[in-house]
Amino acid sequence: MPDDYQHFHEVQYLRTWWYLLLALLPAGLIYWGAIQQLYYGEPWGNNPGSDGLMWFLLIVFGALFPLFLLTVNMRTTVTDTINVRYFPFMSKPRRIARNEIVTYSVVRYSPITEYGGWGIKGTSGHRAYNVYGNRGVRMTFADGRTVLIGSQRPEELYTAITAMIRTGSARAIL
Repeated sequence: MPDDYQHFHEVQYLRTWWYLLLALLPAGLIYWGAIQQLYYGEPWGNNPGSDGLMWFLLIVFGALFPLFLLTVNMRTTVTDTINVRYFPFMSKPRRIARNEIVTYSVVRYSPITEYGGWGIKGTSGHRAYNVYGNRGVRMTFADGRTVLIGSQRPEELYTAITAMIRTGSARAIL
């Protein structure tokens, strides 16, 4: 089998209604202003900017900002290590080796009260990586630190971690 074999692989995108609203509302407003000023020739707003500024706003907030928000994702894989990467905020994945984990379990948690919301949250001793939802796998390390990985398939993630710990890789599940 190839070295890059993965038993568990999950990619979660931010697609909640409020997040889509955050991405699309500014874009819609900028498109409306650009059409008013650039197409109809009517200055947009009480103190309108130049057409060059409107083009800049259209490119940045009408295209690049929504594109950026819609590409944010969290990728979790289990091979011989657990890898979590929150793109584009983490340049390298967070790797968790099997010998670091003391206990782990599937949990239901409160993202807001326990970690302050979704994303990369918590303190250095109690970190959470989550996109949406309230389920995941919480791991405890020998030094008392905990890491929670939010998942839409926490039971499968738990099973893959179990196989990784028992065998050194996730291949044993097959």
